[in-house]
Amino acid sequence: MQLLDVDMVFLMATLMLLALGTTMIFSSSYFLSKETSGNSLAMIMKHFFHLGLGTVVMALIIRTDYRKFNTQKFVMAMLGAGILLCILCFVPGIGIEAGNAKRWVRLVVISLQASEFLKIALIFYLAYFLTRKEKRLEDFTNGILPMLVIIGICYLLILAEPDFGTASIIGLWSIIVLFAGGMKMKHLGWLSLVCIPAVILVMIMEPYRVRRLLAFWDPWNDIQGISYQIVQSMVAFANGGLFGSGLGESTQKMFFLPAPHTDFIFSVLGEELGFLGVSAALLLYGLWIWRGLTIAMSTKDSFGFYLALSAISLVALQAVVNMSVSMSIFPTTGVTLPFLSYGGSSIMTVFIISGIVLSVSRGARI
Repeated sequence: MQLLDVDMVFLMATLMLLALGTTMIFSSSYFLSKETSGNSLAMIMKHFFHLGLGTVVMALIIRTDYRKFNTQKFVMAMLGAGILLCILCFVPGIGIEAGNAKRWVRLVVISLQASEFLKIALIFYLAYFLTRKEKRLEDFTNGILPMLVIIGICYLLILAEPDFGTASIIGLWSIIVLFAGGMKMKHLGWLSLVCIPAVILVMIMEPYRVRRLLAFWDPWNDIQGISYQIVQSMVAFANGGLFGSGLGESTQKMFFLPAPHTDFIFSVLGEELGFLGVSAALLLYGLWIWRGLTIAMSTKDSFGFYLALSAISLVALQAVVNMSVSMSIFPTTGVTLPFLSYGGSSIMTVFIISGIVLSVSRGARI
């Protein structure tokens, strides 16, 4: 069968991460779902719908030769659509405001997070232009600068929502991919000199970001205020110990830990499954990343290499940031954990990304 002519190790790692995510979403959302909708199973049933839809989308992508996406018309259409969706977030009646942020758009009967679609568009954009400019990447003006302009526009749009976490991930991820593609070290140095002060300026311009940074530096100074999320997350890991309190037995998810089914689902996993469960999750992510990079290295063309590399590195970076926030290694920022966090847009993104990598793996075998 055509769908089985893919890298089975990567496919199995994908399915195991999805299974772990489904288990943790059911556990972490049970009480919250009952509180918000009156039905304890409302969120998990919606998640099952997204799993079914995502499976179909991933299967269609796998069956499609990834080389068909290597056209300027397709890439620019995707990028244009992603940028348009981000702009629509600010249009009354279309954009959806939640928690003082405008990150969602309502399109007829569906709602989606615009930045998630833009991530997919940028994966194709970087792969396409790196393929065509890989011999000119040492030329900053004609090679790197045009891509940085597009990335900068995307960064500013997401930052304006505001979504500092996602914007920062996209900015850092883009530079990582460009450097892997052949950007010179001196260009990376100049970019760092410009970008690092700019990011610091963006952080200190918003008082709540400064407070989050101070809370990260000394979380015990205001445990009922700005440090509340960090402290409750650390309590969850402490409760878990080596073996965990048991699946479904988390106490922190019972309205102590904010967003236990999305941003802090890794904390619930740590409490219920303990250090051993956290280690198993890290091993699964490591297997997925390692096999994805192996697929990238085995491709016969540059487009497939950059496509797989961009896709894998984006998920890896976001996972590292989310886990680091949960364990108080990074300051608090609202990004989901790929595969594990609840959310239709988030889960569809990992299905699409996995489908892209599996399509590349299938192409490498043909």
